[in-house]
Amino acid sequence: MPSAPRVLVPLLLLATAACSSKSDATAPAVDAGTDTASCDQGSSVPAYVRSAGAEVTFPSGFLFGTATAGMQIEKGLVHADWYQWAADPKHVANGDKPDDGPDALAHIPEHVKAMQDVGASSYRFSIEWSRIYPTLDSFTSDTPDASALASYHQLLTALKAAKIRPFVTLHHFATPDYLDDITKPRDAQSFERPEMMTMFPLFATRMGKEFGAEVDDWVTINEPMILLLGAYVAQGHPPGAPADFKRMVAALKQLVRVHAAVYDALHAADTVDAGTGHAASVSLAKHNRVFYPRNPCEPGDVDAAAKTTYLWNEWIYNALVFGDWDDDFDGKYTGANDRQGDPTLKGRVDWIGVNYYGNTLVDSALPLPYVGGLPTYNDLPTSLPKTDMDWDVFPQGFRTVLKELVKYKLPVYVTENGVGDSQDVNKSRYLAEHLWEMAHAISEDGVDIRGYFYWSLIDNFEWGNGFCPRFGLYKVDRASAAKTLTPTKAAALFKQIAADRKLSASTIDAQPAYSSPVICQGPS
Repeated sequence: MPSAPRVLVPLLLLATAACSSKSDATAPAVDAGTDTASCDQGSSVPAYVRSAGAEVTFPSGFLFGTATAGMQIEKGLVHADWYQWAADPKHVANGDKPDDGPDALAHIPEHVKAMQDVGASSYRFSIEWSRIYPTLDSFTSDTPDASALASYHQLLTALKAAKIRPFVTLHHFATPDYLDDITKPRDAQSFERPEMMTMFPLFATRMGKEFGAEVDDWVTINEPMILLLGAYVAQGHPPGAPADFKRMVAALKQLVRVHAAVYDALHAADTVDAGTGHAASVSLAKHNRVFYPRNPCEPGDVDAAAKTTYLWNEWIYNALVFGDWDDDFDGKYTGANDRQGDPTLKGRVDWIGVNYYGNTLVDSALPLPYVGGLPTYNDLPTSLPKTDMDWDVFPQGFRTVLKELVKYKLPVYVTENGVGDSQDVNKSRYLAEHLWEMAHAISEDGVDIRGYFYWSLIDNFEWGNGFCPRFGLYKVDRASAAKTLTPTKAAALFKQIAADRKLSASTIDAQPAYSSPVICQGPS
């Protein structure tokens, strides 16, 4: 799940001073969805018009799942960079701490039952590197924490008994502190470090061998662009480096190469499973958005929105599906370091993983390198309903983002989609409208979508926003020793849709209209 955007805008404004001037590179033509017939400021984002029809259906075998991440629901990840980052009250709203959350590994039976109760057939979660190998010595000597291994095996055993298919993420924002030292933010950290090229694939090899008999589906890295933007531009993620867009881009380039190496490592380690006949199936979870010009009549904004779409939504998968490495992000493949069909990158995803949360406006008056504009996605000047994160509710953008993936000719899993709704008043309509648009992407746009993971199974620690945004299908009573779960209204709807494998327009119409949210403030 992306971290708090409320801190993004002011820090990005500061970041522009540290970045070079607007790039004159020309990205490929991208339809940013602009209605240029209307030239009013901020009018480029359309009102939601639901895709036509009385009913949609979902294919046989389609997975209805939920998703979580270890740092957001587990306890005691003291050797993760995010644990130490959150120890400083200025980094997290209300001084919230991850250890005050659901303590998931102590409540495995209850959480698996909760999945069963909503009819979930799959579950995406993370195996936390810093729990398995809490110190550099433990990693170097390959002496994993026995209790950590046992906990994850316990979870996987419970999922198997419940006939729930696991999707395991190996890096969901949290990095071991021996690879990301938040006390030295100006030094190379995390995916900048050269040792990540060897250590992450080695970790993946070990996890493939340890858990390969129980896991076929792997996610290497969650939301690379959000991860790096937070770390190197917006200062919302560890290590909290001074804003430097070029540093972010350098880390992005190494991250893509690390993913390719991890992909190879998992395929080598997790071979065909004798029980299922399946081998490892590997991708990453990519956060894609719909980008609009802040002013549709400003050519610079229109151009910047197209360039941002290319860099944010396409560049990574172009490299990992086609092997097309566009080193200068201009879409031309004519630069000295550009190459197409690179065999070290090509074919390094088996499916496309996509997270979707909404739309973004791009303003060329504040140009970042390569894209020529500043993207913002909270507190937008639109009439669309808002979430607790102050994001627009924008279901038709979901269909747009999914249609963009057709060119890759691979199966697609929606690895995250959900809404912060602490009052439990908007979640049901949000869920229904997004599933409706996704179903149209399958039936009308030719997108081979195999599954949908709602974010999140339970309320969790939402990074810089702490525990304010409640994304869960289940509320968590964090004050109780049992961390008691209570289903939201959306839980029953999720169960109904998963069981019926269909959704009617009348069901959507029966949901309450969107209510004003409780806006969750980020860290001060």
